[in-house]
Amino acid sequence: MDILLVDDNPLMQQLMERFLGELGYTVAVAGRADEAIVLARDCAPALVLLDMHLPDLDGPDLLKGLRVLPGCETTPAIAMSGMDEGAMPPVRAAGFIDYLTKPIDLDLLEATIRRYIGDRKSRSIG
Repeated sequence: MDILLVDDNPLMQQLMERFLGELGYTVAVAGRADEAIVLARDCAPALVLLDMHLPDLDGPDLLKGLRVLPGCETTPAIAMSGMDEGAMPPVRAAGFIDYLTKPIDLDLLEATIRRYIGDRKSRSIG
């Protein structure tokens, strides 16, 4: 899979999964930390988009759990939250490479993902 999206909001899941799919990325969606661990263990993602506030675990703790899985030790992870980055604990210190504020600007999301894992549409042609 290209992207593991971890967010407990069903509307956010649908919007982002559809948008990322249209860009050519394969996306697996989890609404809880335990689901994310199973998905990442079964098929290591190229990138993780991770909500900082899940019902069963916070984002930094889930990222620690993902980091111990084979193939996920260095997977780029982008934090997402409705809070301004300044109000969050330092996300880079927790191991995230970037931060997106909700509501997610889709153009910024696309540019951010391409920065870290490239453009899937151009790779799938030909």
